[in-house]
Amino acid sequence: MYKEISIWILVLVLILIFISTVLFGTLLVHYYEYGVRYPKTQKIAISISSIPINFEKILRYGNTLEPLKQVPKVYQEKNSIIEKKKDINGNYIKFYNKNLDEKRNQLLILPRYESKNKLSIVEIIDLNNLKVIHRYNHDIDKTYKNLKVGKDNTRKRFQYGHPLILDDGSLISKNVMFSPLFKIDICGNDIWRNNDLRFHHSIERDHENNIWVGSTLKKVSQDVTNELSLIRKGMNFADDSISKINHINGEVIYKKSIASILLENKIFFDSDVYTSTDPIHLNDIQPVLSDGPNWKKGDIFLSLLRNSSIIHYRPKTNELVNYIRGPFFEQHDVDIISDYEISIFNNNNSSAKDNVFSEILIYNFKSKKFKKILTNQLETKNFKTPTEGLADFMIDGSSMLEETNSGRILFFNSKGELEWEFLNIGEDGKIYPISWSRLISDVDLVKNIKESISNKKCTN
Repeated sequence: MYKEISIWILVLVLILIFISTVLFGTLLVHYYEYGVRYPKTQKIAISISSIPINFEKILRYGNTLEPLKQVPKVYQEKNSIIEKKKDINGNYIKFYNKNLDEKRNQLLILPRYESKNKLSIVEIIDLNNLKVIHRYNHDIDKTYKNLKVGKDNTRKRFQYGHPLILDDGSLISKNVMFSPLFKIDICGNDIWRNNDLRFHHSIERDHENNIWVGSTLKKVSQDVTNELSLIRKGMNFADDSISKINHINGEVIYKKSIASILLENKIFFDSDVYTSTDPIHLNDIQPVLSDGPNWKKGDIFLSLLRNSSIIHYRPKTNELVNYIRGPFFEQHDVDIISDYEISIFNNNNSSAKDNVFSEILIYNFKSKKFKKILTNQLETKNFKTPTEGLADFMIDGSSMLEETNSGRILFFNSKGELEWEFLNIGEDGKIYPISWSRLISDVDLVKNIKESISNKKCTN
């Protein structure tokens, strides 16, 4: 009798395990294929399914940031290392294929993860000689104290995202994704912090010295709620917004939901907006600094990843001036490079093609056509970053490209020749992240920053 009961209990347990496994798998499949419908339950399922991966990461790297990849063999050859010198803190910083044939009164702002000390750092590098002239000494734990900012905002996992350097050497930055915004002085002391929104991606300064930053609203805007309420009742929605910040005190001057911008300008969502939790994914805001034949001072260009589009928006009148979709896919970083041209960093991310390279596209507002540049050079260098990435262009036609997913920067002169490249190689011989570097070529800004560095009096 007892044996019969035991067998039935075993069978029942097996049936329950089978049903639970099926339901568990269904929740995961539904989430990744169709979006969030049962937010709390799906969140639990995802957390459980992530345990093995997270446990493996903890065993290997503890609470630090894991490396991106091993250094390719081509960079392990002694002859490939043209420059290897110590920075101001005695750490090695490596540049490859160095060919400096002209003086450059420019600065490289380099946010990178340093494996030796297991933390993210920001360095200012003089491109005349590729030497580090300043490194910020900043206690991120102090800046984020008493803020609910997420588990990855610890000192060992924090990454400075697209840091902006002002004339006095002060720095405005955040964690790479969904973080408070903060400002520190040249010595790393806190000036202000803003936790009103969840800030992410690029940081840019406009013609009035205000700061434009991508953000996500904590409460979904009302018109978006109305649009989605019948179809997406109870679902999460990442309501990406544009935010203009006062650089002196960090206060929000202006904010606007991108979904609202699209709806108000009769641009309707793609179909996946009704199933995806992140249907817009703003990844760059580029302010227009001066009037031109194709735009006005105060306009902004926006890069929206999910529908692979570039938006030319006029906040003053709430006008969507141009809506650009073209031969690019999941792009990042849009820049104004002339009175009639913009550049677009095309990630060209396609799961169907393993051999595709990231591209730089130029869109001409006169001809309404696209062209590719540096194509052969990028293919030769095996340049591909499925996510993130950026490009900065100088007046003389030179350019800097960041391959974020591989911790690498390429710098080309005006002729398209590779002048130098940088790999963020750690002490363990592995490549670690770079989190959106920046070139500064404005003569006055370069001068002021250098003077601020020379005159600094830091006690820390």
